[in-house]
Amino acid sequence: MSIRPATAADAAQIARICLLTGDVARDATGAFCDDTAISDVYATPYLEGPGGFALVWDVDGEARGYVLGTDGTDSFQRWFSEQWWPRVGAHRTARTEKDGWLLPAAADPHRMLIAESVAYPAHLHIDLLDDQQGRGAGRALIEAACKLLAQREAPGVHLSADAHNAGALAFYPRVGFHVLSSDDGAVVFGRTL
Repeated sequence: MSIRPATAADAAQIARICLLTGDVARDATGAFCDDTAISDVYATPYLEGPGGFALVWDVDGEARGYVLGTDGTDSFQRWFSEQWWPRVGAHRTARTEKDGWLLPAAADPHRMLIAESVAYPAHLHIDLLDDQQGRGAGRALIEAACKLLAQREAPGVHLSADAHNAGALAFYPRVGFHVLSSDDGAVVFGRTL
């Protein structure tokens, strides 16, 4: 088990991990208009977008988890709205209840932006397959991402967790994050680097 930078060869596995954890840490297969929709919003853009990074939790040569994000949320959001989503999302139409929030959220040019962006300009996403949870992988990935972002001189990083994901809500404070804001649907956490 090790952490390494993702390569182009990891893209399909990163998309698969996102799908298998995409319904409040449960399998989202069949939940959206197609099984790549969730990863096209929350995972694969970070392999291409400005300031993007992706680190994988490698077990025997296979990615079994990841942490990915960007060191500059504002520029990443602009790129996502102006280039990425028009290219990969324009053909999608809502077919399921979950598409009713995913597709409009992806099209929202302010979705990733937070009021505290000066102090926390970077953001990240982390997902691990079930068989890798409870092994220290999450903590190791967070620390590796924070080290990388600090090297890029980001003063802070934020992330968002579903308000119903009890595991995530308990985990992030244990790895140095504190609540920046919350509402009925999500909790935004921040960590100074």
